Amino acid sequence: MQKNLTFFSQIIILLAVIFTLLTALAAALYASLETLRLLGELFAHHWKIDNVGFHFIEVIELFLSAIALLILGTGLYELFIQPLNLPRPLRVESFHELKSHLGNIILLNMVVLFFGDLAEQKEAPVLLQEALAIGIISGILLLFTHLKEARPVNE
Repeated sequence: MQKNLTFFSQIIILLAVIFTLLTALAAALYASLETLRLLGELFAHHWKIDNVGFHFIEVIELFLSAIALLILGTGLYELFIQPLNLPRPLRVESFHELKSHLGNIILLNMVVLFFGDLAEQKEAPVLLQEALAIGIISGILLLFTHLKEARPVNE
């Protein structure tokens, strides 16, 4: 029974890994196509497009999403199937480390989106609410990271 449960669990994790990595690939391809589209527009309009910085910020956000998916997929594989020989930024040795990597990328993604909203010149109350939300989330992520480092818990 235990052998069947272990095998079944690995199949579920493997499915999550495969489809997360496929989604990461799709997101990276989409971000690449958007980059090419933006460059084509820039060439066609002789480098004069309104809010061009905002458009580049949107592309950066797409790539960050692809990277988050890549880290999630490879991290799940490393934690539940077997370690991989990956560059240090992609390596994951604990569930806490995986959550920390993802939290940092999600936070960076939120900051990039906030800069996009600044470029769009959204209203001040909206920008203030976004900045406060990002600050609160940053504080919570920092708190959880430091609590975990101060008091190691078996995972």
